[in-house]
Amino acid sequence: MNRGPSVILLASALLAGPAARSEDATRLRVFDLGLTDARTAADVVRPLLSPAGRLYEDPAQHRLIVSDRPDVLERVAAALRTIEVVPRNVRIRVRTRAERQARVVGAEGSVRGGVAIRGGASRSRTVSNTEQQLLVVSGGKASLRVAEETPYAEWLWTWGLGRGLWTGGTAWHDVETSLLVEPRVLGDGSLRVRITPRFDYVLDRETLSTIVNELSTEVVVREGEEVDLGGLPFADHEFRERFLIGFNSSGQTVRVEMTLRAHVE
Repeated sequence: MNRGPSVILLASALLAGPAARSEDATRLRVFDLGLTDARTAADVVRPLLSPAGRLYEDPAQHRLIVSDRPDVLERVAAALRTIEVVPRNVRIRVRTRAERQARVVGAEGSVRGGVAIRGGASRSRTVSNTEQQLLVVSGGKASLRVAEETPYAEWLWTWGLGRGLWTGGTAWHDVETSLLVEPRVLGDGSLRVRITPRFDYVLDRETLSTIVNELSTEVVVREGEEVDLGGLPFADHEFRERFLIGFNSSGQTVRVEMTLRAHVE
């Protein structure tokens, strides 16, 4: 929801009133941040304010609203120019390891008189590794497929129903799971990576998508550092365990492990 006008109205109301904050002494200015990280910008601006100055963060519109003397506002503008981030691309390499385990029951030895001399059972494990490469602008989004179809569609439907992600009625099908990855280059060269679960599915003959923003998680990494996506601290552990399991092309259930490494170009 666009809350920009509300933020400005609140800031304007706070400016009105005492003579110390009269129009002659204080101005209100909106700073669009472009690709600059909002938290970093706020940390830079805050020490520059006068005792009467005020800083209002508007993350929805990716901007800062500052009220202060004109000379302070000029210093703020100059400081923001020094940390302004020009468009930069981030190359994301994702390694995916899918593991399937199966129990195999068989007989060993010979059969005499219709009686098996010895029997046995073993476990079979199949591992496949793939790599994806994506190029995304800093502040943009990339989608990483987890599973083309999930074996826990019914459980996940009930989970989302209880949280208002969708309404009751016709259950979904053809449920694909993925992770939205949003990398942003910070001022010191490190990267803040935001990870959000996503579902693509068919509901009543309509193809839909749902992004689970309540389970978004962020991690700050150095360039080239590897991140285990399965080890990220999603708020719901039970959800994570089911989300990272899918069917392979043969219809067999596999557990998916994903690691991400990002480089700035």
